[in-house]
Amino acid sequence: MEKLLERGYMEHVPKEQFNRNDGRVWYIPHHGVYHSQKPDKIRIVFDCSATYMGVSLNKQLLQGPDLTNNLLGVLIRFREEKVAILGDIEAMFHQVKVPPLDRDCLRFFWWPNGNFENEPEHYRMTVHLFGATSSPSCCNYALKEQLKIS
Repeated sequence: MEKLLERGYMEHVPKEQFNRNDGRVWYIPHHGVYHSQKPDKIRIVFDCSATYMGVSLNKQLLQGPDLTNNLLGVLIRFREEKVAILGDIEAMFHQVKVPPLDRDCLRFFWWPNGNFENEPEHYRMTVHLFGATSSPSCCNYALKEQLKIS
């Protein structure tokens, strides 16, 4: 969590916004997961499908169009030129910011510095989450828009 905070992927909810009452606040449960081949690295999983009173964040989000390139099309285009360039965007969903007005839908509780002796504090994500229904479409759209500019 400290790395997410340092990198600006999450932020404290300002105290004056704790009691926002316009129906655009959602708290997401989260937990840590270890990979068997990476025992020293924990990954935080936000459960956007978790329900409260029959409602989940994912049920409220629009999925958007599938903007992911078709694998067959990629392989065919790969053969068109003499040189091919391949890349991977590290933590792609974390590279695309969520508008400030919508960040309160991505709230969660956490203990500062991981100290469970203290009361948990209100935080919110500033970036898209892996597991949110809208994230793939939003992030692929942002990538394609950025490529138009470059």
